[in-house]
Amino acid sequence: MDENTNECENQTVKVKNECTPCYDSPILRGLLIALLIFLGAFCATYVVIDWHMKSMLPRDFIQDTRKLDKEMQRDIRSMNNILKDRKILAAKQIGVIRMEKGDENYKVIIDLRAFDNNENNVQVLANGNILTINGRSVRKSKHDEHISEFQQNYMFGNNVKLHDMTKETEGNNLVITIPIDNDSENDNDD
Repeated sequence: MDENTNECENQTVKVKNECTPCYDSPILRGLLIALLIFLGAFCATYVVIDWHMKSMLPRDFIQDTRKLDKEMQRDIRSMNNILKDRKILAAKQIGVIRMEKGDENYKVIIDLRAFDNNENNVQVLANGNILTINGRSVRKSKHDEHISEFQQNYMFGNNVKLHDMTKETEGNNLVITIPIDNDSENDNDD
C-alpha cells in the first residue's frame, strides 16, 4: 500500500476554481439599480419641465424677445448718436466767441464759420461800456429753412475805449480789438 500512496502523491490533481459572477454581488447590484433609478428620474423631470416651459410660453416668444433686443439695441445706438451730436454742437457753440485780455487791449475773436463765413452776418454795437454782439445764420435746404440767431453782451469798466474799437477779418475769424486806456487806471489809483 505504500506504493499506492506514493503514486497518489505524485499525481497532480486538477481542481477548478470557479469564481462567482460580479453581477451576483448584492452591493453592486444595489448601486447599479440606484444609478438607473436616478438617471430615469432625472430624464423624466427634464422632459416634464421642458413640456411645461413650452406650453407656458408661446412659440413666438423667443423670436419676439430677439426682435425686442434688436429694437432696444437700435434705440440705444440712436440715443448715443444724439448725445454725440449734442456734445459736438456744444463744443462748437463754446468756441464761437473767445475773449483775450492783453496789457494794452481786449481782443474778442468771433468764429465766422458759425455764421456762414460772412462778416455781414455779425453785428457789433457799443453802447456806453457795454459791447453787444449779434449773429445770424440762415441755412436753407430743399424742404425747410433753419435760422440761428446769437447775441452776447460784454460789460467793461470805465478804462476801455469802446468808441476806438477796430474790426479785422483773419481767416475764418473776426477779431475785434478794444484798446484799454491805461491813463484812466492810473488816475483812479491816485
